[in-house]
Amino acid sequence: MKWEYKVVYFDTILWTSTGLPSDLNKQLDRWGAEGWDLVRTEAVLHRGWLPPATYTAGIVAFFKQEVTG
Repeated sequence: MKWEYKVVYFDTILWTSTGLPSDLNKQLDRWGAEGWDLVRTEAVLHRGWLPPATYTAGIVAFFKQEVTG
């Protein structure tokens, strides 16, 4: 099997305390329909000056799909 990969950065700074933006699910559904499989996510931490000293500034998502043909 051969695989291709997609790495996407999601900026979380503007996300509200009530949850994820609604268009994020729509985008993930589109990529899933295209055959992309979400393999892993990693938080990108930012060190601030005042407490709390560290917060999540973004999320990196790793996708893969099998190469056909």
